[in-house]
Amino acid sequence: MNETRNKQKGVALISVLLVVAILVAVTTRLLAGHSLVVNHHQFTFEHDQALQYALGAESLARQILYEDFINSGKDRDHLGETWARQSMPLQIDEVGFVEARITDLNRCFNLNSLSAGSSKEVKTNMERLKLMLRYLQINEYLADRLKDWVDSDNKVTGFGAEETTYLNKMPGFHTPDMPINHLSELYLLEDISAEDLRQLLPHVCLIPSQDNKINLNTANTLTLASLDNGIGLANAEVVVSSQREYQSVAEFIRTNVDFSAVAADLVVESVFFQLHVMASVGDSSVTLLSTFRRDPADGKITLLQRDFGKLFRSVISLAEESEEAI
Repeated sequence: MNETRNKQKGVALISVLLVVAILVAVTTRLLAGHSLVVNHHQFTFEHDQALQYALGAESLARQILYEDFINSGKDRDHLGETWARQSMPLQIDEVGFVEARITDLNRCFNLNSLSAGSSKEVKTNMERLKLMLRYLQINEYLADRLKDWVDSDNKVTGFGAEETTYLNKMPGFHTPDMPINHLSELYLLEDISAEDLRQLLPHVCLIPSQDNKINLNTANTLTLASLDNGIGLANAEVVVSSQREYQSVAEFIRTNVDFSAVAADLVVESVFFQLHVMASVGDSSVTLLSTFRRDPADGKITLLQRDFGKLFRSVISLAEESEEAI
């Protein structure tokens, strides 16, 4: 009798332990699931907060550009103005930070200038792009392939490549035969390397226009030197190293006669601008590249394009690289 009772107690104990084990397993599973839900919601909240910070920086950039037009004068833009100053990362609410920079798109070569216009204009822009490629030690055929990518005909330019070349790829695709919408399109060009693009991209930009006038107050050495074969890198470097706040192209030409031949393609004001911003909250970050057009008549700012996910290089990392180079 006692032996039977002991067996029953043993079975009951095992049953209790089994129930406890099941409850512990279920509780652990619930807690783990709850933890995942909490982490997911936290990440979503932080991402949404970072997105709002980035959009806030975009609104601030628009205001800065408008106030620059109203207060600093609509007829001149230079690197000493508020919009062009590089700021350090700004901490917000002790939970995140925002870092942003504004650049003008009239400082660089507009690739869409190859898409239309008179044959004389296209020829001039092709010569300038090829000169820039020579300075960068990149094969000049890239200019021909860029022109064939954006022009409306199906005629191969020099060492270019038209639709037949791209249709024979696997998978095949059509050439757009229209202005480039995003710089990532360049990776589709025939026989172009990532290294070539890495060197070229800092000196080119996309403007929704065939205009290719260069702001002499903001352009870099290579862009200025590529305007004409008679200018040279040395003369362009002298200009860039000086304090450039020219009121007019005529004022600039008086002291820089080597640029006389390209005076018609120079300006001292900018119409297109780009904001690059990174906002971080907790473990989440958002990068945003916004393109604006500022109306030269009234200063109205129009948002043309937003690009999320563009790699952002902090001013801190850039400074560290410069120190290492020294």
